[in-house]
Amino acid sequence: MPKSSGRSFPRLAYGGKSAGSSNVAVMPSTPIGLSEHLSIFGNPQPYFYSLHHLKNQLSENELHGRGGAAFPLSRKLEGYETYRGQVVVVANGSEGEYLSHKDETLMMRHPNLVLDGLTILGTALDAKMGFVHIKASKTGPQTVIAAALAERKQIDPFKIEISTTAPDVGYISGTESAVISAINKQGGRPIYLPDRPISRGVRKRPTLIANVETLAHLALLARFGAGWFSSVGIGGDTGTRLLTITLPNGRYTVPEVVAGTTFEEIFDVLGVTENQVSFALLGGYFGQIVDPGKLWSLRASAAYLKDAGFSLGAGVVALANGCPVVETGRVLEYLSGESAGQCGPCYFGLPELAKAWKELALGHVSSKALARVSELCEEIIGRGACAMPDGAVLFARASLNRFRSEILAHQGGNCSYQPMSRGLVPPQKSMAH
Repeated sequence: MPKSSGRSFPRLAYGGKSAGSSNVAVMPSTPIGLSEHLSIFGNPQPYFYSLHHLKNQLSENELHGRGGAAFPLSRKLEGYETYRGQVVVVANGSEGEYLSHKDETLMMRHPNLVLDGLTILGTALDAKMGFVHIKASKTGPQTVIAAALAERKQIDPFKIEISTTAPDVGYISGTESAVISAINKQGGRPIYLPDRPISRGVRKRPTLIANVETLAHLALLARFGAGWFSSVGIGGDTGTRLLTITLPNGRYTVPEVVAGTTFEEIFDVLGVTENQVSFALLGGYFGQIVDPGKLWSLRASAAYLKDAGFSLGAGVVALANGCPVVETGRVLEYLSGESAGQCGPCYFGLPELAKAWKELALGHVSSKALARVSELCEEIIGRGACAMPDGAVLFARASLNRFRSEILAHQGGNCSYQPMSRGLVPPQKSMAH
């Protein structure tokens, strides 16, 4: 979307393949340097660095967060007005979920959009420092962001550093409190934060954390305005968003889609048909299990999906072609190994739940075995220190209800699915079929 063209799509995926669609474009991965970045997008409008004008523009279009909670950025910003001059701003790119790659891909392609958004937010709040927080294992984005920071040293008005997650912390590494813990070098595990907004975060300063995709959209909005931002999308959900789609072959792709685009159109661009998919995860591990026929008819919009009883979360959609009983077991086994070790329901409960489910997958199906899974779900839910145990329980319950016939088929050794060549969890976390 060169500044001279006035095109409203693609935005973040400018230069990517769209297969003729006006609503879907696949994100390229080649980094765009500062000079090319400015040639394509130009500079942000100066008034966006004013808190007053920034709030007005954000209130006109309700840019919602892209990290999973979909919280309006304008409302998040309001809570920090009284802390101007003290705030630390953080760009959160530490995707904890194994299936999510959109933030990594975005930082690799558009490091300067992320840094522009962080600078706009920080300048409006008179921040003294900023951080870009990245998963420790993601060396690619770390290198690209570091190079971008070196190029921008003369134009960034406050110091921005790169921080990384603690290497031994997994799924929960992307939560706000875990990010603060990691930057403060306190282990990177979730901590209790009694105040919202966060008044004592990084180095005991008020801390505003925003997802890197949210910041990239802010950087574009600051160039082209609220009207342009809202020129695509549907009621209650305008603009575009990035998705991470795991294909039936286990590979992933990151498309940018106009809010409200049907999944049928998205999958058509990606060359995926319903008969290739046995079930799908919408919203990732803590989202919902959806039949292919249903998913194809839904729209990629947080507001639309909420009204329909679903959640898009951080934009993870995984298309599976294997046995749903076995894949559920793999996910539960994986999550049980991702515990931060800070509470019993997670540290002790999730391994027991994974063990009980594995019995079902191995064909040891009985009323007692089914009851054991249900009992463990009841014992765990609502008792964890963070949301991870609840998410695992909801996932197990959904599978128990949705795939009852498949579970019973395992009792007689009649599973009709072939094992997936690449499962929905890291390879070392696999369950025997």
